Amino acid sequence: MDDFDGDRQFATTLARGLELLRCFTPQEPVLGNRELARRLQLPGATVSRLTYTLMAMGYLAQDENQAKYRLGSAVLSLGYPLLEMFNIRRRARPLMMELSRTLRCTVSIGIRDRFQIVYIEAMHADNKRIYPLDVGTRHSLAGTAIGRAYAMACSPPEREALLNQLRLKAPAEWERFGPELLQNIAQYPQRGCCVSLGEIHPDVQAVAVPLGRIDRGEIAAINCSFQGRAFDKQWLVEKVAPQLQSLVQRLM
Repeated sequence: MDDFDGDRQFATTLARGLELLRCFTPQEPVLGNRELARRLQLPGATVSRLTYTLMAMGYLAQDENQAKYRLGSAVLSLGYPLLEMFNIRRRARPLMMELSRTLRCTVSIGIRDRFQIVYIEAMHADNKRIYPLDVGTRHSLAGTAIGRAYAMACSPPEREALLNQLRLKAPAEWERFGPELLQNIAQYPQRGCCVSLGEIHPDVQAVAVPLGRIDRGEIAAINCSFQGRAFDKQWLVEKVAPQLQSLVQRLM
C-alpha cells in the first residue's frame, strides 16, 4: 500500500480489510488476531476491529475450536460472479478434460493476480494429487510455466513493465526465478512454449502456452502439469506443447 501513500482518494481501512482476507490460504485456513497483526504489521487493536467487522458481514467466521477466524461464505459469494464472467471456461472445459485424460495430467487456465497466477479453470485426469491445483489457487508467476507463458501473452511494453515490477517489488521472487524466466522468454521464439521443472514443487513439471486476451480483455495462459513423472523437457516441448497449442487454436 506504500504506492498509495498520500493519495487522498485511497481508502486505507478498506485496503487493510482486503489484505487481511488475503492472508488466509489453503495451507493456513485458520488465523488469529496475533498472526494477522504480525503479517499485516498493524496494531492489534486495529486488527481486532477489522476482524470484528469482517465477521459481522460474513467475510470471516469464528473457528469452532479456537479463538481464531477462517474465511466466511460471503467471500465465495463475492468471487463467483467474477468466475461466471469468463465464458471461455465453459467452452474450454470439454477440450481441457479431453487433453487431461489423454496425457494423464492437470490442464489449467490462469490469469494474473499481482505477482502470482490464479487459476480460473482446472481439469484433472484423476484425484491422485498432492499439491493444490484447483480453481482459485495461486502460484508464482516467475517460477511457473503458466506464469512465464502469461508474460509471453503480454505485449512487449506490458512484458517489460511486468519484469521491472518483479525486479523492484518482488526481489525474492526475481532472485530465485528471474534467470529461468528470462531464459524462457529468450527461447520462446524457437519453442513456442514455456516450461518449468521442479522449481516450485520438486516432483512437478509443466509446459504452458499463451492463451491471449480472453473475456473482459484479461490476459491468460494455459498449461499442462504433471506430478510424479520423470522430468523430460524435450517431451514437454516436442510432444505436449503442440497439443496445447492445438487446443488454443480450437478455442480462439
